[in-house]
Amino acid sequence: MGLLMNSREEIKESVVSRFGQEKNYLVAFKHNSPGKSVLKLLLSKLYYIFDNSRTFILVFDNKGIYEKEISNSTKTNFYLYPESEIENFEINNKTNKSIISFDHLGKKISYEIPMTGKIFKGNEENLEALVKNNWERV
Repeated sequence: MGLLMNSREEIKESVVSRFGQEKNYLVAFKHNSPGKSVLKLLLSKLYYIFDNSRTFILVFDNKGIYEKEISNSTKTNFYLYPESEIENFEINNKTNKSIISFDHLGKKISYEIPMTGKIFKGNEENLEALVKNNWERV
């Protein structure tokens, strides 16, 4: 849904309006582990399709990781995962995408960061900048 309803400019505007400048951000999909994906697929194919196509903006700063779902609209608010509550932050690089995962209060959270595509343009450079600037966990 986010791929069809949002543009790169709207995403950038959403980040600038909330943080005052273009900050360290990535556009991502929700990522499920293989076991969780199979379970969701068995329970409901429709749920599996919608859950795996949820699109997010992730903004990284010294307070933590801000998440905003943009699957249907960019009008929602950002949710903060405080830096002090994030553990086991890791990046797994693959061909044309990276998987960012971390534990937040005991729950595993993962995002797929595509490197190609219209609204994902700039993800590769932004991710490299985050690693270079050693965002609190990398």
